[in-house]
Amino acid sequence: MTTDTAPKSRSETDRHHITDTFCKKAKVKPGQRVTVYSDSETRGFCLVVTAAGAKTFAVRYTLKDGDEAGKQVRVTLGPYLEANGKAVATYRREAAKAIGDAARGIDRASKRAEVRKGATIAELCARYMKEHAPKKRSEAMDRNRIDRYILPAWKHRKAASITRGDVRTLLAPIEFGDKAAGLPPRPYEAIGVLALIKKLFSFAIDAEVVTQHPCARMKIDAPELESRELSAAHDLRAFWNLTSGDYAAHMPAPFAAALRFQLLTGSRPGEVFGMTWDELDLEANEWTLPAERSKNKREHLVPLTPILRAIIDAQAAAQAAQQAEAEATGKKVRTSRFVFPALRGGRVTDKMRGLILDRALQAYKKAGHKLERFTPHDLRGTAETVMAAAEVPKEYRDRLLNHVDNSVGGKHYNKHDYKSQKRDALLTLEQWIEARRAPTPSAGNVVTSIRRKA
Repeated sequence: MTTDTAPKSRSETDRHHITDTFCKKAKVKPGQRVTVYSDSETRGFCLVVTAAGAKTFAVRYTLKDGDEAGKQVRVTLGPYLEANGKAVATYRREAAKAIGDAARGIDRASKRAEVRKGATIAELCARYMKEHAPKKRSEAMDRNRIDRYILPAWKHRKAASITRGDVRTLLAPIEFGDKAAGLPPRPYEAIGVLALIKKLFSFAIDAEVVTQHPCARMKIDAPELESRELSAAHDLRAFWNLTSGDYAAHMPAPFAAALRFQLLTGSRPGEVFGMTWDELDLEANEWTLPAERSKNKREHLVPLTPILRAIIDAQAAAQAAQQAEAEATGKKVRTSRFVFPALRGGRVTDKMRGLILDRALQAYKKAGHKLERFTPHDLRGTAETVMAAAEVPKEYRDRLLNHVDNSVGGKHYNKHDYKSQKRDALLTLEQWIEARRAPTPSAGNVVTSIRRKA
């Protein structure tokens, strides 16, 4: 947020109804370096246009008391980025609030000047990452967003100086995109960054670094995430074709195997792609998801049916063959602790999963096949839908999907792992999928067929 003395030239203060269309067409007036267009609807709200083409929203008001009572100031609210009208409405509300505050003697401009001591944003972020972030599963993502968005914009700013307008300015090019920089709108990323800033300042209040939260109750409107299910027979057949060996050129074999494993267990994508060999007990045919990798921070046991075990064994054989080939040719042996590793043996990240699957779906479509876009997480929803359709009791579905039981008994007393019920649910899920996927299923070969395909 910046402040300066408001312009006195009447040529700069013509009133217009500031809309998205007006903002797009607004230009600096001839002979002026800066032109201020005042709004006819909300008095004090204005659009500032520079000769360089920059456009920002601002609010003007008159100081009510103090040594500079009667002085008119202008406070910048945030940039205009040629969005779809949301920015105009958002900043108009911000302007109305600032004007209301000024009428009560609260001057946003002077409040900034009062903040001359306290921790900087860089210091606050360092404390947050050291003291708070390690307790969260989002630690790596928080670090990435701090380095990418927060520090470049606010690194040397005092934490107590950050205002609601500053947060809006930071989020605007993420939420609405920035044509000049070639950045598309990313409303869901903006939601994530806002959530991080909220966590950061909640931590700052608890740590007595600041006394006020700059973005409490701030929200970002974004379209609801669309999800789809692949429970229809044609979708299941297409999914099985997509993840078969015939399409290895479009999708790495470990990736395809992980997608099948995820569908046949209903597990979360990160849980399957992050599975390590030491989480498996192949003698007992069990996979134990450790608490530190579980969303609800509870250890979770998944029985390995013959089909799931066949997928695991195929991965072990493939990795052993790769190692043997490397040794035979004198190359460095590259081992991986992951059951479904990336090409170089590391973990397949969230971003990599989306890119690999989207590219495979595009190639599959170009080859003349039909399969609408889906995400790895949609496979978890598909498993839930299939088990519900196959009349697996909700309690057993919840146990298999590792949903939290918030009842007193579930949280404190019931320690049963439901292993046999989970196994029955998995077998039901497999049989239901095979019956819809196979062109001509028969009662005698349902399990045999899917085991052979796996």
